[in-house]
Amino acid sequence: MLDKGQIKDWDGEPEPESAKAPGAVVTPSVVEPAMAQRPDLASMISGAREALPTGERVTLTQEQVQARKRRSQWIALALFAFVIIIFVLTMNKVGSGMGMPQVYNMQGVQ
Repeated sequence: MLDKGQIKDWDGEPEPESAKAPGAVVTPSVVEPAMAQRPDLASMISGAREALPTGERVTLTQEQVQARKRRSQWIALALFAFVIIIFVLTMNKVGSGMGMPQVYNMQGVQ
């Protein structure tokens, strides 16, 4: 089994001697029922989870950085186009009087 000196940046305690012996079987002291181990959907969605820092860093290549930048630009362009389309449709409805009640839309009444 592994000790603290064998793993870099490990803050845990060494394993017990009984687990290090060849052929030794470590059994858990408490056996939980199978259904108790499986969380329900509500706890999976709303349950608080804590991120565990691993110290790993992902270094992107130049191609990956350029692909991310292109993807971000296309998303920004699509969002801008969506906002413009919604604005034009809204102004078209308001300009034609669709948002006004019929009382205010009478022609030629003084």
